Formats: sequence, C-alpha cells, structure tokens
Amino acid sequence: MAINREWHALNKLPRGATLDERLTWHIRHAANCSCRDMPPAIKRELEARGLTAPTPRSLK
Repeated sequence: MAINREWHALNKLPRGATLDERLTWHIRHAANCSCRDMPPAIKRELEARGLTAPTPRSLK
C-alpha cells in the first residue's frame, strides 16, 4: 500500500486524542492515504454511529 507522506507530515494524530478526534483523523486518513486499513475498533465505532469511511478509490 502507498503512503501519502505529505498528508501524514501535515496531519499528526495528537497524543491522547479523544475518540471523536480519532474518528475524524481516521476518516480523513482513509480519504487521503492508503498506507493501512482502519483499526477494527474505529470501524466498529463508525458503524455504531451509522457512518462509513471514504476511501481514495470511492472519492474518484
């Protein structure tokens, strides 16, 4: 999988981030980088909230 180094350099997940901050970061990450899959716990929380994460492929 390809990493978007520029995006990662500009978008650091803060240490001690809240769940909402983590969800937002992972949604943005999924839309901008394909270096890894979203953690299962984040996927479960998104599903519980009725949300789906975009992927670079889904945004084209």
